[in-house]
Amino acid sequence: MLDHLDRLTVDWSDFEAAGEITRDLVHKLADDRESLRKLVYGVEHRPELLAMCERHQLLDYIVLYDALDRGFRLRLHLSTEDHHDRPHDHRFSFSSRIVAGGYTHTWYHLDGELYEGPDPEARQYLSRHHPDPRGASHLDRLTPHLTRWEGPGNCYTLHHSAIHTTFTTPDTVSLFLRGPVEKDRSVIMDPAEGTLWWRFGRQDEPEQRRREKSMGTEAYRRIRERLEELDVI
Repeated sequence: MLDHLDRLTVDWSDFEAAGEITRDLVHKLADDRESLRKLVYGVEHRPELLAMCERHQLLDYIVLYDALDRGFRLRLHLSTEDHHDRPHDHRFSFSSRIVAGGYTHTWYHLDGELYEGPDPEARQYLSRHHPDPRGASHLDRLTPHLTRWEGPGNCYTLHHSAIHTTFTTPDTVSLFLRGPVEKDRSVIMDPAEGTLWWRFGRQDEPEQRRREKSMGTEAYRRIRERLEELDVI
């Protein structure tokens, strides 16, 4: 399996083909516990990967393999006990396979465009504590479209333009294979509060934001231990 990763190239310009290739990969890797364990343990000895691992309010993730020059980066997600219904999109398309736990998954329809070219003002509004005051005009056009339960073994591919939300159970684990960045920012919405804010890539974030979400070795080891307790690796 690990040799296959070293040979793999994914062309996301053909979204359907990329979805088939990446779903097949995360399915096989989720079932190959030995390879998954090697990847997780290998992160501690790969400082370039450890530096990309992050902790967030809703989930923590470990970067297992980075080959964006060949069209993909592989992560392992572990949900926290903090759950919110926050519709969002991503800067990239991806495939995800549920390994343990699960979540209620809702897709949304947005009437009109969310991205209409560069928006320098958006860089001011990077957290729920400082939301974009222009957000109400977007939230008024957002409606749920489809809801389903994603449990162990479920797998899907999501285009970067799609808006969705995942309301997880604690200790939900998923394999997440993303493609290259296709836009400068993504959005997070909180319909209950009537607010939204933006996320940018690491290179475009303030230093304080990068420090806040950095995982570090000790947190990585605790998450690794939890993955073992959950019998994922």
